[in-house]
Amino acid sequence: MKMEKQPAEINYFFRDGYHEFGETIYETFQSCGDVIVDSWEAVVESAEELYENARDVITLDYEPFQSFFRAIGYAFVFGLSLGRLIISAVMTPVICAVLSAIQGTVLLLVMLGFYIAYLIVTFADWVYRSCKKISSGCPNCQNKFDLPAYVCTCGRKHSRLVPSAKYGVFVRHCECGRKLKTTFFNGRHKQAGQWVCPDCGYELDGSLQVDIPIPVVGGPSSGKTCYISMAISQIEANAESKYGLDFSYKPNDALGDDYEENKQNMENGRLPEKTNDLRLRYYQFYLTPKGEKVRNLISICDVAGEAYERNDEVGSQIGFKYANAFLMMVDPLSLKRFREEVADTIDLSKYGASEKGMDEVLDTLINNLQNMNCLNSKNMIKTDVAVVFTKCDIPGLEEKIGDTAVRRYMQENDVKSKYEACNKVCEQFLIEYEEDNFLNSLKSKFKSIQFFTCSALGHVEDGSDFTPEGVEEPALWLIDKASASINLKNFWGKKV
Repeated sequence: MKMEKQPAEINYFFRDGYHEFGETIYETFQSCGDVIVDSWEAVVESAEELYENARDVITLDYEPFQSFFRAIGYAFVFGLSLGRLIISAVMTPVICAVLSAIQGTVLLLVMLGFYIAYLIVTFADWVYRSCKKISSGCPNCQNKFDLPAYVCTCGRKHSRLVPSAKYGVFVRHCECGRKLKTTFFNGRHKQAGQWVCPDCGYELDGSLQVDIPIPVVGGPSSGKTCYISMAISQIEANAESKYGLDFSYKPNDALGDDYEENKQNMENGRLPEKTNDLRLRYYQFYLTPKGEKVRNLISICDVAGEAYERNDEVGSQIGFKYANAFLMMVDPLSLKRFREEVADTIDLSKYGASEKGMDEVLDTLINNLQNMNCLNSKNMIKTDVAVVFTKCDIPGLEEKIGDTAVRRYMQENDVKSKYEACNKVCEQFLIEYEEDNFLNSLKSKFKSIQFFTCSALGHVEDGSDFTPEGVEEPALWLIDKASASINLKNFWGKKV
């Protein structure tokens, strides 16, 4: 792919080297031509003098004796001039050609060494980024790319600060004269300046990072915002002590980041404000094993459940296209038969029942993912999905899909993995309440699915402290699968 013009000085080996080589050859052969012309003029001049003196000797017109000796002298000069001409016309071009060939060979070898170094460094930089899965994403325009654009301290924007034959392998010189490092190996990500999205210009972090976007999918009032706020809060609280990971939240204040506000509200027993954004909102944090240079930037992406009312609303969220995985929130009360079953025993308004069917939400998501990725209806979407039953503090759900139901299934069916057992009891629950279409679509369309149950609050809002249960596990499960550096298999046991 051709690199667009950069505000940098062109490398010597890309332009000036060839120009100087051409100038040298031109000047060399120009000098050779001058020598030949001088030799020819000397031959002509000596021939004329020889002719004049020879004529005097033959005609006896003027001092024939002296003219004879002068004629002999001019004959000798003519012979020397003619010899010089022959040598100049034959030998000088050969010598010039040989010297030019030697110079060209040396320059070619030097340039060949430069281009080999360029290819090696470029390949090594690419391999490093590929193996580490280094990438960046923009929470503003939702695009994903391998490297942000770099803005020099002088304000000039370098769209591709990478090794280049044209601008420099290890360093390039900005038009302001400043040296800019071009690879991760020599500190490209550490130098002063600003990293921005190449598409919209939003300021980004140019550090070594792996971008892992995970959209949260669910209908209106399915509990997405509560889940996101509490899951990130729990990961933050337990990252170091329980998982041995470094956690650092990355606020996007310019885009209206409300994580800290939601977190504080929930810590004080108040519900966060319902998400009304009809575009993905990115809640971002770094989660990385201690000592690891390449950090994982996790983006938990939320959008209002109303977005799933229309295909074009979801279709405009290109962040779905770049998702590493999906967290699918299933409000048990969105299952019509279950909602009708418990309507007489609980106050549905206190649980914020979602009446949008999950099969409709899922169909909207699948249709748009197929369009975004140019897949036909027979293709599988190669993405992991964690299906999370929320609001599992609803009375009676513990015995149906909670830990009690999972342990019972494991005992009765001699199953060792709680994740396998959780899948079975959740699938049975969906079948029991006539959600076969939703279940079949999940299993046939996605690379892998794992069911989880959780309660982001532990109880309905009553002013007392919330007691979340199981909120961090689904998110960490997907992060573990998406990240090459994070390994939490000791917590999961055998992966499914």
